[in-house]
Amino acid sequence: MEPRGVRMVHGDLTDRDSLERAFEGVDAVVGNAALGSNQGDMADFERVNCTGTENVFDAVHAAGVKRIVHISTVAVYRTRLYRAMAEDTRPFDTDKRRFNWNDLTTDWRYSRTKTLAERIAWERARTHELELTCLRPGPVYGSRDPKATADLVRSLDKSVRVAPTVGVPWVHARDVAKAVVGALDNPSSAGRSYNLAGPPVSLYRVLKLMKRELKKKTTLVPVPVPVWVRFDTLAAERDLGFAPRPIEDGVAEAMSDLRL
Repeated sequence: MEPRGVRMVHGDLTDRDSLERAFEGVDAVVGNAALGSNQGDMADFERVNCTGTENVFDAVHAAGVKRIVHISTVAVYRTRLYRAMAEDTRPFDTDKRRFNWNDLTTDWRYSRTKTLAERIAWERARTHELELTCLRPGPVYGSRDPKATADLVRSLDKSVRVAPTVGVPWVHARDVAKAVVGALDNPSSAGRSYNLAGPPVSLYRVLKLMKRELKKKTTLVPVPVPVWVRFDTLAAERDLGFAPRPIEDGVAEAMSDLRL
């Protein structure tokens, strides 16, 4: 990796000193590490997603870095159906456990701790006088993704797979990465949050595309769920150059290293 200008350094979200050493001499930090849905119990989520965020921001400050991009999620919103939710949409309620439409696709513990993590990020940024941009992607997919993409591919090993038609705002990992670059290239993005999401596409359609790419024999059974979630991405398009790729192109790329 080093001949290509990349140096790998070990860091642990639960070890602030290791993060500080990793951040020495860099111009900016992109905070993307977190536990995803169904990757632990609540104590794990709080330790990694919340305390880990505190450690990242404190280490950034200690290392003398001023610029940081925090990768949050659209799961920080209290989901509203059938409308494009902008960055000022009401947040997830971290004080009360109540039904959220987002619960249909996302672990509520993830939503809660990522909401708290974003709050911590803004508080630490103010305290340490950091230049923070917060990006809120929808469900991320792409090649070598060990989370959502890997789970969906494994589900196609079943002879029959039931799939709801609820519209989900998928976003490709490379489109998120391009938005990160756009944020770092645009100083005026500091102090702002941005949604990164594609138009709603059903899980049934995504699995159908994956099945075709991988030549699987799985029988897909659609379950009609006539709801969809959409996010307003105009600010990200304007300030970061964000442009979500068509789902057909994205799934083809995501399956590129898995085709039989």
